Amino acid sequence: MTSKRDRRLRDWKEIAAFFGRDERTVRRWERQRGLPVHRISGGARNLVFAYTDELERWLRGESAAREDTAAAAEDTPPRPAAPVSVLPAAPVLAEMPAAGVGSDIRTLRRRPLLFGAAALALLALAGTVAMRGNTILPSRAPYRPDPRVQDLYLDAVYHLGTRQADGFTHAIQLLTEATTLDPNYADAYVKLAEAYNTISQFTLMPPNEAYPRALAAAQRAIALDPDNAGGYAALAFTTFYWTKDFARSRELFERAIRLDPSAAATHHWYALTLMVTGDTATPLREIGLAQQLNPESRAILANKALILFYAGQVDAAVMILQQLAKAEPNLRSPPEYLATIYLDQERYTDFLREYRRAAEVASNGARRAIADAAEQGLRQSGGRGMLEAMYAEQIRQFERNLEPAFKVAGTAAMLGLGDDAIRYLGESVRRKEADMLGIRIEPPFKTLRADPRYRAIVAAEGFVPAETSGA
Repeated sequence: MTSKRDRRLRDWKEIAAFFGRDERTVRRWERQRGLPVHRISGGARNLVFAYTDELERWLRGESAAREDTAAAAEDTPPRPAAPVSVLPAAPVLAEMPAAGVGSDIRTLRRRPLLFGAAALALLALAGTVAMRGNTILPSRAPYRPDPRVQDLYLDAVYHLGTRQADGFTHAIQLLTEATTLDPNYADAYVKLAEAYNTISQFTLMPPNEAYPRALAAAQRAIALDPDNAGGYAALAFTTFYWTKDFARSRELFERAIRLDPSAAATHHWYALTLMVTGDTATPLREIGLAQQLNPESRAILANKALILFYAGQVDAAVMILQQLAKAEPNLRSPPEYLATIYLDQERYTDFLREYRRAAEVASNGARRAIADAAEQGLRQSGGRGMLEAMYAEQIRQFERNLEPAFKVAGTAAMLGLGDDAIRYLGESVRRKEADMLGIRIEPPFKTLRADPRYRAIVAAEGFVPAETSGA
């Protein structure tokens, strides 16, 4: 007899497919009619699983209860769909680079707080990667791994969702074990790719180590399952950050969305990668779709506000971020984004309040020191004094490798020190700082838009320089 562990459904999509209904319906059945759904202890609310024999017993009970009740047909649970076949195995690709995550991550320091809101948005985006499982399309036959491998996968998804250094390390170890035990498990390779993308964003592993592993895992997932939307989304992410082939990344995102238009995470990632190009209409559309698909996501809401800011809808952005900061005081993105907006508006007292709040949430000593210096400068000499004090302290922190050159360049630009700004931007390029992805849109560089040296840097990074008429 088959044990119930051999008949485990791993997410809302599979549970819905079992009944032949949509996710909204089965979620309602759980809330209102006691559908037996389990959650991973300590995990996000969307990390659920169910056992088919429990669902069948529930269904029999529902049917018995309804024998004498004239219920509406649309609310009556149908019989489960017929079992589906397992995907065939794909040929094994070249070996992926050895992980070695245990020592690599522990020996690397965490990244200093990012200067640009665009860079932080992309970092937050990476963090949300781990919070969603790979969607199973109605037309795809769900792959059924061994229960032991399935449990490794589910545990890894939970640990990725913690967004902690040891969580990333443990998740990669679990996924490596899962793919070793079952080298045909495409979804496990998708999560492995997402894990390596994420730890690179958090600088817990050097990009030249993490991204090639993410690339290999995503390619393996696609080789195993050519219609795996999560595989294409992970590959699009790696292509954007690692090779900076923005056109190819866009193609991959659009293919992932065609394969699974209901994946909120993919729309979210796509919106933010398009945002840094200076586009506003498409990112607003994509983040709107992401919010419709996952209205409970704090990261999507915060990044919607950021996109609204870059689209010129400042009041709407501030309102969302203020409400989110009040509701979620331990979330870093709202004060960080508000600081960016207030600095651009020259609301210096509000800027410093949010700047310090973001530093406290991130436990970033370098930024606390910058906030201290800036506050003293504002008290003594006003806005100009604040920027000068910030700049001096940022240089000190930069020399200690605790502040990216990109941040120093931004403050230099606001002070009108064009030569210094260009010099620090050149250093940021040399260091391959991820912050450079914000070079096209970050407000501090508006004063440099007519400078041919700045425009050359923007073009070299793969972006079309902004028009200079409003500079």
